[in-house]
Amino acid sequence: MLNKIPADILKWLSICLVALYPLAIAGARFDVMHFSNSFLIFIVSALVGFVVLVLAVLKLSKQQAGESTSLVLAIVLTLVPLMLLGNNIVKARSLPFIHDVTTDTQNPPMFSAAKEARAEGDHPVEYKGEEIATLQQEGYPDITTLEIAETPQNAQAKAKQIVMDMGWEVLAVNDQQPPYTIEAVDTSLLFGFKDDIVIRFTSFTTPEQHVDIPPKTKVDVRSMSRVGKSDLGANADRIRAFLQQLKESR
Repeated sequence: MLNKIPADILKWLSICLVALYPLAIAGARFDVMHFSNSFLIFIVSALVGFVVLVLAVLKLSKQQAGESTSLVLAIVLTLVPLMLLGNNIVKARSLPFIHDVTTDTQNPPMFSAAKEARAEGDHPVEYKGEEIATLQQEGYPDITTLEIAETPQNAQAKAKQIVMDMGWEVLAVNDQQPPYTIEAVDTSLLFGFKDDIVIRFTSFTTPEQHVDIPPKTKVDVRSMSRVGKSDLGANADRIRAFLQQLKESR
């Protein structure tokens, strides 16, 4: 049975399968299809690819003359996507299954402009409280409020520049009354997923603070995906990157 399957068939089948991945990504990126359909194509391609991989390995073990090149190509073209998908599955299982991350789980910054920007079918912007706060604290204990020796206005000005440098689209800026905020949206490169970000700047003092000591500001950030159940750590990574740049800007 195995000998009746030409190596060239496996080779061309693997080429067609690997071509489906970028086509599925492009379909979601340019709104030709819903991203869930793209993921379905990924799953089907992976399953068929696994079968092709097994058949190619078995045929190669027979060492049939003149077929090695086609079989090796089939193995490579099916194995690489499977490894990438497998890595994402392992990563998803090792991270909190959430899509909303904030430095302040007790009093998270609230979305305003982002609420208006969301479409039907997107996640609501209301925070789910303990349901996700516990998962976040277990998975991302380092995501906490940043305290800097700046006035809220100065901190906001620096943050706005960082937001633009990071390529986020600014949705709204409240610099008129406290709490001062910046709302922005970050679009992923491949699928074009949009994640909303709100940054809050709150002035605070400590008991030992004197009038000649510079004011301090608490900077809280919340990053939330519009679609999808798990963000594969993207929101936490985004918050870390932003806060690190804000620290280094002082």
